[in-house]
Amino acid sequence: MNTPAGLLAAACALWGAQTGFWLIAATAAIALEAPRVIALRWNVEQAHFNRLSDFCSVLVVVVGGYLYFTFGNPRALMLLFQWLPLLLLPLAAAQAWGNLREVDVAAFVWTLRKGGSSERYALNLGFPCLAVWVVAAAAANTSGQMFYAGLAALASWALWSARPRRYPVVLWVVLLAASIGAGYGVHQGLRWAQAWLEDVVPQWLGASGSSTDPYRSRTDLGHIGELKQDDAIVLRVRTEGAVDRPLLLHRASYNGYFGGTWFARNAPLLLVHPPEAGAPWALADNPAPESARVTVFDYSPRGNPVLSLPRGTVEVRGIKPLGLRSNRLGTVQAELPPGYFSYIAALRPGPDAEAGPGEDDLRIPQNERKLFGEIADRLGLGRLPPALAREAVERFFASGFRYATYQPTGSGGGSSLSDFVLRTKAGHCEYYATATVLLLRAGGVPARYATGFSAQEYSTLEDAYIVRVRHAHAWVRAWIGGAWIELDTTPSAWAAIEDGDASWWAPVSDLWAWVRFRLARIGAGVRDEDQVAAIGAGVACLLALWFGWRLYRQRQLMMFGKRAGKPDAGNSNAQGADSELFQIERLLSQAGFARAEGETVMAWLARIGDRLPAGLDAGTLTPIARLHNRYRFDPLGLSAPERAQLRALAQQWLESWPRLHSRSGAE
Repeated sequence: MNTPAGLLAAACALWGAQTGFWLIAATAAIALEAPRVIALRWNVEQAHFNRLSDFCSVLVVVVGGYLYFTFGNPRALMLLFQWLPLLLLPLAAAQAWGNLREVDVAAFVWTLRKGGSSERYALNLGFPCLAVWVVAAAAANTSGQMFYAGLAALASWALWSARPRRYPVVLWVVLLAASIGAGYGVHQGLRWAQAWLEDVVPQWLGASGSSTDPYRSRTDLGHIGELKQDDAIVLRVRTEGAVDRPLLLHRASYNGYFGGTWFARNAPLLLVHPPEAGAPWALADNPAPESARVTVFDYSPRGNPVLSLPRGTVEVRGIKPLGLRSNRLGTVQAELPPGYFSYIAALRPGPDAEAGPGEDDLRIPQNERKLFGEIADRLGLGRLPPALAREAVERFFASGFRYATYQPTGSGGGSSLSDFVLRTKAGHCEYYATATVLLLRAGGVPARYATGFSAQEYSTLEDAYIVRVRHAHAWVRAWIGGAWIELDTTPSAWAAIEDGDASWWAPVSDLWAWVRFRLARIGAGVRDEDQVAAIGAGVACLLALWFGWRLYRQRQLMMFGKRAGKPDAGNSNAQGADSELFQIERLLSQAGFARAEGETVMAWLARIGDRLPAGLDAGTLTPIARLHNRYRFDPLGLSAPERAQLRALAQQWLESWPRLHSRSGAE
């Protein structure tokens, strides 16, 4: 390795600090740095690196596929980067313990192995290995400040060894400090930019609409243009017993509205008391017999998901989160790592987990009071009991209103809601739900804005309801008769309208989603990242034992007592020590074309090829070098005809050398 002593070990330590897997980091550090103090090498040829590169490539693909089907993106991608240096460790260890200073790039580009031009390009894996460890540590970083400090230390260490000696050390230190400071500013700026994007456009980063903020819901009220409709499947739902149709899967409710955004006011998420071993998570004290159950197969791209639960859910089964949190508005959040998971919602008639109404459930924004107060007076809602007021509101939105995802330009007077109610009478579910909540409140009926999904598309292939991103829905929960009831004033044709806009390739993507889901279910039992790490460590140990056995079987390739890979031509007992190439090497060395310490034969010939005497092409030495390498390092050696060919080619070259060399000297 061409890195300064100890630098790779420090990079492994940074990775261990970020991941917590110190034993793995220490083992990798020893494997990479021990060759600096242990006088033991293997004669590793380019062909060995080719096979190792292919093996590592397959390993990366297999591990990446497993992570994708178990955790899903983006977590799978981050985990793959996190474990990438371990997957590539065989390559790095081969150079660290081998006799090659540089590896031909053909090892990493399969198409280059067919030609000879790739022999002119080689690299040492030291600094690429360092970069991979740093990227892996960054992938595991939890936004702590220590990571940047460690990164700056590693960069300073690496740059110090390569600093230009003609400039004062003080100047170098000042420039380095300025670079570190500027880099930290960019680092913080990127963090703030990401936080801003997540706040302003959460749908870009919400992983196909499956992410829910339990404290705030930004609506598309007043946005001009057509809403983006996505066919991606986010939930699979199976039902047992009598459940409402269409089935509304509630995720979060909100009781405060301002400026097109709904908020959960005075509703913090609190820990649910953990159950005894094997018992379900109880959301409400309801001893009534179970009336139905709904099994939900879900996916969390970032972890800590908000659960999708039907009305009347009082117990959650079949899930083992670190903790469960809920608020008084009926939102339930599970502390889970990213990936696929499933749970069973047990439904019972009677009181559910949602608390009774409060002052926030009757509050109307100042700029909307006049509009909805006038409509409520016209409908006489204040004089009607809550149940009849609900029916009056349903009739109001059923007369002359229609569903539309495209919003025309407003008239310029009043809010988007007033434009919807008084002029266009066309909108999507967020318009209907928001207007219904405010109209009920104007009539004295407590109401909340609810969001989630509508499960109505049944798949015979999966024997379950499939819920897509475009099935995301908003509706109303109104306090009527001493309980929260669900009220959906959005025209029922909304689902059919959006289904009609589905893409033509949806069946193909659905089939792929089903295959991915089935594979993910296989790995769902070991989706915990610590378990994955333990399994990976076990597999790595088995691979290490296998490599050790292979190396032991090829122990004749070991070289003791030297650090670099120049063959010992003087050792008559070494395999291939009588190769005629050594005679050629001595002649070229005397002529000023000596091979550098640790330089491979192929790299040496590529370096001196343009400087050989006129009439002598380095290409004539290539077949001799290939036969020499096999004779020297291949455990099978050369056959008798091949050994004779090596001797003949070398003898022909040696006979031409005095004539060409003398001609060059005369010139």
